[in-house]
This record gives sequence, C-alpha cells and structure tokens, in this order.
Amino acid sequence: MYKGPKSSSTREKNYFVSFLHYCKESLKYLILGLYILLNSSTALFGQLSEQSRISILTCSPGEELYSLFGHSAIRVSDSVLGIDYVFNYGTFDFNTPNFYLKFMRGELDYMLSVSHYDNFIYEYNLDGRGITEQVLRLRYEERNKLFEALSENYRPANRAYKYHFFYDNCATRVRDIVVNNIGLTVEFPERETYSAMSFRDVISVYLKNRPWTRLGLDLLLGQPTDEKLNATTVQFLPDFLMYQFADARISEDGRHLVSSTSTLLDRRTVESKPGTFTPAFVLSLLAIMIIAHTWLSKKQGKSTRPINVVLLSICSMIGLLIIFLWFFTSHSVTGPNWNILWAHPLYLLLFIPTVSKNSTGKYLRLIFASLILIFALVSPFLSQQIPVVLIPIWILLIVKLMLFNTSHKGEQR
Repeated sequence: MYKGPKSSSTREKNYFVSFLHYCKESLKYLILGLYILLNSSTALFGQLSEQSRISILTCSPGEELYSLFGHSAIRVSDSVLGIDYVFNYGTFDFNTPNFYLKFMRGELDYMLSVSHYDNFIYEYNLDGRGITEQVLRLRYEERNKLFEALSENYRPANRAYKYHFFYDNCATRVRDIVVNNIGLTVEFPERETYSAMSFRDVISVYLKNRPWTRLGLDLLLGQPTDEKLNATTVQFLPDFLMYQFADARISEDGRHLVSSTSTLLDRRTVESKPGTFTPAFVLSLLAIMIIAHTWLSKKQGKSTRPINVVLLSICSMIGLLIIFLWFFTSHSVTGPNWNILWAHPLYLLLFIPTVSKNSTGKYLRLIFASLILIFALVSPFLSQQIPVVLIPIWILLIVKLMLFNTSHKGEQR
C-alpha cells in the first residue's frame, strides 16, 4: 500500500544511519591502520589458516584520467583469523615535496598500502566501478609463502617503488609478487593477438571515447611505446593481467592458477562518448579557416602576424615539452620521439627581428617547411606510430611558413 512521501524525520533518520555506518567504517579503518603500524617491524599478520584465500581483484576503468586503465590489487581473507585485507600497489602521497615536478619527471614514489576489504569495496561501489575476483588455486604452504612476501613488502623500508606505466605498476607488481613467491613456475598463454599489438595499440582501446587524451599521449609517448607485446608485457594493464591469469598454469603439476572467478561489483558507470568535436574535425576545420584567412589577407595586403605567432608558439611549446620528457626525465617511453621533427622550438628563431627581416629567415622557413613535408611522407614507415589527424596541421604549417614571415616589415601583404 502506498504510504506517501517520507517525512522529514524519516529522512533525518536515514541520514543519521548513513553517518553511523560511515563512522563505523572509518573507525574500522583507523584500527586497521594502527594495527598494521604496530606490527610493521615484524611479519604483518603471522601465519594464515587452512581456510584462508588469496585472490586477485581487477577493478574496471573509471572516468577520471588516473583511473582510465583500471586497477589491480590482492585480497587476503581468513575466516579463522578474522582478517580480510586488500594489498594495493597503486597509492602515492599527495603531500610529497615537489609532487608535480616528481610526477612529471617520473620520479614519484608509489607504495604498497593495506586497507580493509569492506572499505575497498565501499569506495569502488561509490564510483560505480566493477570488481572481478579471481581466487588463486594455491596450497596452504604456497598461500603462506605469498602472504609472508606481502607482509615483508609492506615493511616501511620496502613498500615504496618507482612507478613505471609499462613495466612497474599496480598490475605488474601483483603479478610479480605472486609469480616470484609461491615457489612454483607459472606459465602464461601466448596469444597471437598480443604479439601483433604494441603498447600504444592496447592503450588506444581504453581511449576510443577520449580522442583528445589519445592525441595528447600519442604526441608525448615516443618510439618505445610501439614495441610489440608478449604474454608477459601485456599484463601491464589490469584487464589483460586478469585475462592472462585466467588461463595460467603451474608447470610443476599442470593445475590452473585460478580456481574460480566471480563478480563482486557490477560496473554502473557509463562510458563517455567522443562527441562531435574530435581532433580530426577540429584540426581540419581550424586548418581550413586559417588557410582561407591567410589567402584573403594576402589578397587584401593585410598582416597575419598574430596568427603566425600563436601557431608557431604552440608548436614550439609542444616541442619543448617533448624535449623535456625525452631528455630531462626518468621516463623511458617518451624518447626517441620523432614528432620533434615538426613540433620544435627552432620556430622561435623566426621571432628574432634580425633573423626574420633578412634572407636567413627565408631560408629557415624553407628548411622547416621541407622538413615537415619529408616527415609527412616518411611517417607511415617510421617505427613510431604518428597520428594521422595531424595532417591538416602539417599542411597549415607548410602554407604559413612558405607564405608569411613573423615580423611586420618582412611579411607579405
């Protein structure tokens, strides 16, 4: 029977109950943190019981940039000891001195953290992200070896590591701690589809509805990103780690590494759509408009210096960023980057009056335009995948460099 809308007192009661639940979960998390802190100098929780389970948790991608590729963690539960914890290699401290500089330079420490399973589930449930659990088929002594390794890894002196997006992240750390500490040899299936794909290819799968993010990464990630994958390197992404573990076997006895797979949370987040203003559309329209404006200005004897300065300044800034990531950071996948042949800071030379007003500026513009044309022609044959959506920008740059200078007096009118 319909009882009408809830009264304000009922709503307040619901809010109060939610608040109590939040306080309860927070207290549980605080107690866990204190317990771990007090026991961090020795083994974390001691020996597991026969009823213990260790499993891999694979979390679906989120909408935020840092969560676009999903997440992996390890769950350790034991009904006899009353523990249910999640070991998470994907945490870092925002209060780290020079946080953003270290992040840009690839020198930010990531670390292993431990949280209660209920809190972990609660957080992902709020975000609407899915979680899949793969229970590992490990014997009692194998589970304890792995748990001992996790406990040792959580010691303050051991928990931090230098993050690497391809070779040392939350997914590869999960794989390595399992493979290297159960005392057995794990065989992962070789798949032809993986050997035909590169790091850039599998990243693009997650960026199909985020074309601008994909373009940005394609500009900044260099030739190493196009290296081909194998059964092991493909596991840098949580989903592919899950796929590989699903068919992994123990060499010594032939058993499957995963005993069961279940869905703990269904994904509720809706993937964003790419929309109309994709890079291909926007860059093509922009190039057509600027070239048309350049042609009309030339006929009318008007200056296009402001547009020239803005266009070449943007290309110079992209080039400076490529150089910084290539030569002045610890990132091993940002160089060599052959986009530097068309986006480079040498355009800034054209802003020097003594250069732009004489024949030197003319020769420089001819050299830069020729370099872009040669790059465009050979780009399909390079070992680095170059975004084809940049073709309109290359055409625009060639037109601008051949027709106009960046100074007032040296510019055609």
